[in-house]
Amino acid sequence: MRRWRPRHGHGRRAALTLLPIADPDADLEGALADWRRFRRRKRTADIHWIDAFYQAYLTGILGLIAVAVLSGMVGDQKLRHDQITAVLRHGPGWVGGAAALALALGLRSGSRGGPLALERAEVRHVLLAPVDRTSALRAPAIKQLRFLGFVGLVVGGIGGELASKRMGGGAAAWIATGAAAGATLVGLSVGSALVAATTRLPKWLASLAGLALVGLAIADGVGAIGTSPTAPFGHLALWPVRFSILGGLPVAMALGLVLAGMTALGRTSLEAAERRSTLVGQLRFAATLQDLRTVIVLRRQLAMELPRLRPWVRLRVKGTGRLPVFTRGLRGILRWPAARVARLVLLGVTAGLCIRGVWSGTTPLMVGAGIAMFVAALDTVEPLAQEVDHPSRRDASPIAAPAIHLRHVPVGLLGQLLVASIAMGVASLPGGGQLPGPVAALCLVPLAFGGLGGALVSVLAGPASTGGGWALAPPEAQGMRLAFRTAWPPGIAVIGVVPVLMARDAIERGKVGTAGATPFVVLTALLFAGVWHRGRLRPLRPLVRGGAG
Repeated sequence: MRRWRPRHGHGRRAALTLLPIADPDADLEGALADWRRFRRRKRTADIHWIDAFYQAYLTGILGLIAVAVLSGMVGDQKLRHDQITAVLRHGPGWVGGAAALALALGLRSGSRGGPLALERAEVRHVLLAPVDRTSALRAPAIKQLRFLGFVGLVVGGIGGELASKRMGGGAAAWIATGAAAGATLVGLSVGSALVAATTRLPKWLASLAGLALVGLAIADGVGAIGTSPTAPFGHLALWPVRFSILGGLPVAMALGLVLAGMTALGRTSLEAAERRSTLVGQLRFAATLQDLRTVIVLRRQLAMELPRLRPWVRLRVKGTGRLPVFTRGLRGILRWPAARVARLVLLGVTAGLCIRGVWSGTTPLMVGAGIAMFVAALDTVEPLAQEVDHPSRRDASPIAAPAIHLRHVPVGLLGQLLVASIAMGVASLPGGGQLPGPVAALCLVPLAFGGLGGALVSVLAGPASTGGGWALAPPEAQGMRLAFRTAWPPGIAVIGVVPVLMARDAIERGKVGTAGATPFVVLTALLFAGVWHRGRLRPLRPLVRGGAG
């Protein structure tokens, strides 16, 4: 069947002639490419090249400073020969856990319509136009893969430079290997997401496959099994110490997944792309406003985390009960979906592994443990966050708002103690970097309090405001304030890991008695940090009988 396109002649009575189109699909694809180039020019028309160069220059300078500071933090001694031998024996399994986690995240994202986050106009007009959907989606997919690949190269190179401080060897070899490992992780995650999205992989199967991969990687790390499917990635990351041909397998697998996903882009679900485009647009806007609470809520909607219709354990209370706020929060936690419970367990395991690394001598891993506990606390304080999200219902109560907030804290503390118990249990397992039992017991409560304190500050602070006296502040001061607001809550969570570091230093110096006192010092510091939100947490007595107070 031949298709025709109109062609108008010149003149007052120009005739309308029809010319055959040799390849109508190619003509439409060319028009789509021209349209995208036009939109890109419109977006960048108002950006002066000097401003763009200044932003790139400033970003580069700040990045170099951050790398220098992190590199200086790794002041620990290099590993001995027997320690390097232990790393080569158990390291591939543990490092392969990063590849397992990347595959799990990719499978979950792809089963929910990811990883592409198209603009709404792209979904509404381009994907519904008579254009080959694979060709229409190829350019956004390549753009996203290119950006994430660059991020993986940079982050992996920084990780390789930091690893050279402990493992020894040439820094250039470690940087190159780290960059290759970072790009491979991106390829595994994006490629698996594309394959899961194009094959319409069921959500339960994607979650089960991801959980199996992570479980096998952990079992390989502790020596319960001989090897895991993701262990070759560990061989790739350890190339500067010992070269193994197995390290090329994850690279080939990443390339294969990306190519398979790119060739089948046309099978992506249109309904999932529409839903994802709406939520991702709102998510980006909330992230621009530094509204972490809205980001969390939208991310849960994006992951389709719906509460269970039936609780895990049915909680029955006779009458009104003495602790209605605590009971209501506990009932909400008992309706958490399995995905959220699994995420908390995984965050606890991550914090425990980082604590083992801190005890072994890699001090910067305390930042990873603190961030894992902070992210877990954002879930455990969900009842308080829901209370803050509905101020009209809270203000209709005859009890003051700070008193209601305070009564939500025990639920969050209970959840954090469970996550901290998982972390300390993993840190106390036999093997390299094992944390002594008494130290784990002493540091459990500060670890829970640190993550809880950071989450309370983040939830109760709310989005950043430029009103009041800050409206008269210069832009530089506003930027420093926003940076401090962003870094302060995770910083409180990192303080909760300090007792492990202080106990390690005390034992190395032979002062075993001092190690037992360090958790109480950190607990005191965390209590003083809570004064920052004393106005939001302290219970107030009503000023008027029956009033709000």
